[in-house]
Amino acid sequence: MLSKILARPHESLADHTRAVVEGVRALAQLRPLPAHPHLYERLIAAAWLHDSGKLSAGFQRGLGRPGKNWGLRHEVLSLAFLPWLELPDGDRPWVIAAIATHHRDACFILDHYRASTERPQQLIDSLRGQPVEAWYDWLGEQGLSLRPYEPPTVEAINAALRELDHFIDRLAEDGIDHRNFTETVLLRGLMLQADHRAAANVTLHGAVELDRRAIEQRVGRSPYAHQRACQSHAGQSALLIAPTGAGKTEAALLWAAAAPVPRLFYMLPYRVSMNAMHARLRSFTPHVGLQHGRALAALYRRLLGEGLDSDDALAQAKAQAALARLHALPVRVFSPYHLLRASYRLKGFEALLADCYGAYFIVDEIHAYRPERLALFLGTLKLLRERFGARILIMTATLPPRAQAAIRAALGDLPIIRADDALYRAFQRHRLHLHEGDLFDHLDAIRQSANHAATLIVVNTVRRARQVADVLTAAGAEVLLLHSRFNMRDRWRQEQQLLQRFAPGRRRDGPGPIVVSTQVIEVSLDLDFDVLHSDPAPLDALLQRFGRVNRARRLRDLAPVHVYSQPTGAEERFPVYQPELIADTLRVLADRDGDPVDEARIEEWLAAAYAGADWWDQAYHDRLNEFERWVLCDYQPLESADDGLARQFTALFDEYLVLPLELEDEYRALLPENPIEADELLIPLARAHYKMLEREGRAWRGDEGDEGIFFVDAAYDPAFGLQLYQYEDEE
Repeated sequence: MLSKILARPHESLADHTRAVVEGVRALAQLRPLPAHPHLYERLIAAAWLHDSGKLSAGFQRGLGRPGKNWGLRHEVLSLAFLPWLELPDGDRPWVIAAIATHHRDACFILDHYRASTERPQQLIDSLRGQPVEAWYDWLGEQGLSLRPYEPPTVEAINAALRELDHFIDRLAEDGIDHRNFTETVLLRGLMLQADHRAAANVTLHGAVELDRRAIEQRVGRSPYAHQRACQSHAGQSALLIAPTGAGKTEAALLWAAAAPVPRLFYMLPYRVSMNAMHARLRSFTPHVGLQHGRALAALYRRLLGEGLDSDDALAQAKAQAALARLHALPVRVFSPYHLLRASYRLKGFEALLADCYGAYFIVDEIHAYRPERLALFLGTLKLLRERFGARILIMTATLPPRAQAAIRAALGDLPIIRADDALYRAFQRHRLHLHEGDLFDHLDAIRQSANHAATLIVVNTVRRARQVADVLTAAGAEVLLLHSRFNMRDRWRQEQQLLQRFAPGRRRDGPGPIVVSTQVIEVSLDLDFDVLHSDPAPLDALLQRFGRVNRARRLRDLAPVHVYSQPTGAEERFPVYQPELIADTLRVLADRDGDPVDEARIEEWLAAAYAGADWWDQAYHDRLNEFERWVLCDYQPLESADDGLARQFTALFDEYLVLPLELEDEYRALLPENPIEADELLIPLARAHYKMLEREGRAWRGDEGDEGIFFVDAAYDPAFGLQLYQYEDEE
């Protein structure tokens, strides 16, 4: 008779229960918790009973029938089966909490059932005629030590709810600083993981297994000193500073491979760099997940590139995305914003935090974040290090001293691993040329010189990038334009073109097109040009642009990097960068015009450029204090974020995904058959620009049937991107 009692369509309650118990045991093997010695025993006890309430006739009738929802909570009914278990008194409230909250927050359960006399009775009534005694016998057959049988009662439910209420009150008094904070998060998070993976029929992958031989082959026979130092710092958090192209990724992997690691997370700021790193890491381990807002489309495109047809690529992309979402993979690539889901306690945050316990984090391109955002990320990493035993390796080529001080204040007095002076001398690759005036004044000379050298032009706004591209194209030059306002399909095509022509080590047939880009190129693809022409920018941003030139040190002479003094941004209403910081950078560079860029003195240059940037410290500390006080310390046990906190998280993202009207027909044709390819037509647009178009009646949200798509009445060209105006003052 039990075979007809289902946990979900096509799976019996008995099979699902066994799968969840085995899932908890797999977690115990992956991540032992000696600091919380009773946690897994409590979780296994909860796993045996967590879905017992699905014996209810009401639940069984409504299963798999849309619109026929039972209307009551099976997890509350599961509490009525607790008297069957032999539990130490200290374990009982933890088991109750794990059972009661494996779907909904504790506050919801208590608000709807604690003071109700009707609902608990309805739950018990729903068991009439159901095989409750057979369930008791089955549990005994699984090896559980059970008390003598007694039927589930309303009194058992109410007693458990009172205990849960008291337990939460006690935990709330302890707050985030008490050890019970970590244990409570682990209790619910591990339970959610085991239950969700069992429901999805997904197997948990074990600990990280990196191919050390492949890493060492990439490093070569003579590892750099900083690569050897990373190996010796395994098990420790650290800060790695080394020049661009000096094997920081391999150094970080040697750090992670030198000790047993349950999970390894690689964090990067931009989707394109995450996609590239996901592909790169797959050469060292097969089990790598990718998580960002458009990861499904990125996985789909990669699989198409590997020769799969669209149907197989779609199915495999969905399967790979599910493995990452369900915390099943040992290595994952994501952005710090993914971690902030835990800090802001979005639904399921405990499962994410539990997966971070004892994990290793590689944090790359840390310089890319504004001080306000850096405060959020470092506050979260501090929590993970102090409360969840995480180990963190932060690495960069260009880190201003103010940011370095903030990192060490948040994460402790981290050891700093630096490349040695000899390596910096060997990596001297650029000669600086500083020019008065605007880059636009030199476009004709740039176009002519591009006939002999692979040329990169980087400007600070999309408007300027389009202007430069138009002028050069009109003069007969071949141009490849790169900025943020392309849809994903065309952006993918651009990236492949760039890699085919400008990847380090790629055999070249002529200089190739002139590449005109905004700052998106600073921390994205692994590219190597012969010469750079750049708008003025903060020194750390300029150094990242320099790093895209002579990257592999293949040129016999130092590569020229040209920086122009205008525009500084002071003339713009909403400048991309602080004009004062650009002015300070230009003063630092003025004394070095015509000189080689000395990589060994980069920190000295950065210190001088940021010497007057007191605003940086103020912005960082104000945001960090606010974040710690109103976000991190507002934790309520066994409860997700309220609407206000969730809105604060959403407000961090200042872009809309928009669909130009001229692509609407193609979008609607693709949507039923291939929603991923339809999604690839959407374009990220900054909130300020969207609101500008909205005020003019040229942007609006679609109807309810359009699933929240935002439409814009603006021209789109696959080679030039979204055009809001002809050379508009977009700021």
